[in-house]
Amino acid sequence: ALLNHNHLRIITNSLRVAHILYNNPRFEVMVPGGTLRPHNSGIIGPSAAAFVAGFRADYLVTSVGAIESDGALLEFDVNEASVVKTMMAHSRHILLAADHTKYHASAAVEIGNVSQITALFTDEYPGPALQNLLQSQQIEVVQVSPSLDDAVSA
Repeated sequence: ALLNHNHLRIITNSLRVAHILYNNPRFEVMVPGGTLRPHNSGIIGPSAAAFVAGFRADYLVTSVGAIESDGALLEFDVNEASVVKTMMAHSRHILLAADHTKYHASAAVEIGNVSQITALFTDEYPGPALQNLLQSQQIEVVQVSPSLDDAVSA
């Protein structure tokens, strides 16, 4: 969806995302300094959080480690949580991408609540408690199917 837009400034702490988008002449891609996490190529740490704190984003597209039925958004790593929490605080609209496994995952670091998000993009609708909470907060839930590329690479 991003590839169809012009003149975007993309601020990401993901080297994977930066690598996919950097070669598009219509985009300005910015990444913070910090510590590189080998398992997901995310850049974390105080300098990464300070970097993203210097911007105000129209949209944040992010994921989380877990979503509790009470709406709590959780991460596994305190350093990752710090960067995501900062990005959330500096974004006008938060688009959360989370597959069904996030509804049953267990993570310890709270980064926010679903009341902060604009929309949830997921492969399966959440259970009744979370679904009712999302509905009461007027948060759009969009069910998406895996792309053919995802199915082929799995």
